[in-house]
Amino acid sequence: MTPGKPLEREEPTSMTSSRERILERLRRGSAAAGSEPPPPSEGEAGWLARQPPLGDLAERFIAGQTAVGGKVIEVADWAALPAAVGPWMGEYQVRSVMTGTVPRLEPLRRHLAGELGIELRTYSGSKEEQEAEIFSTDCGITTARGGIAETGTLIVLPSAEEPRLLSLAPPIHLVLLERGNRFPNQLAFVESGEYQAAPPTNLLLITGPSRTADIEQILTIGVHGPKVFLVALIG
Repeated sequence: MTPGKPLEREEPTSMTSSRERILERLRRGSAAAGSEPPPPSEGEAGWLARQPPLGDLAERFIAGQTAVGGKVIEVADWAALPAAVGPWMGEYQVRSVMTGTVPRLEPLRRHLAGELGIELRTYSGSKEEQEAEIFSTDCGITTARGGIAETGTLIVLPSAEEPRLLSLAPPIHLVLLERGNRFPNQLAFVESGEYQAAPPTNLLLITGPSRTADIEQILTIGVHGPKVFLVALIG
């Protein structure tokens, strides 16, 4: 060893090769961004072939949602929405509702306040500013980006107009889903590629009311989120 010359450290071969494999996969993935997705593998194709037909997507969605305790009503169009959800407000004794700042919900807000006398609240500030108001609201109302027919799952995309707490804090969550925004299954949603170019910071997949069970397998509803889950299927 030459005096004063630093020792050269050799990385273990396994670590070097693993790192190179990971980097090479990342490079290939980056080069392929924006290209068509690869065809399913033999195993994936076999699994897809074994899946039973979904039938009518709306019927399958409603069946999946009601099977886990959610409630669904079908509404002809947005104009019919206020009158359609009114009975739910009475059934669950809703005294206050909170929405974000989505302009499309204004007719519904006016109906709830003017016709039903429900207190309207708007989530337009920060969590710190409105925390007490959010957690004391009876019903949070949001729109949904889509629905997954196979499982009755809602795809909710939080945004500045509709923050995430609207779907988590109030004990009742009313979700508005347009009939055309349905996907047969989760794979179809992923393959649509809508968010692959710019993935959102939050994407919620919600199937029915919040539920949990302890080690004794006692099911409890509404511990980590809404106890009542309502869906208006519009169109």
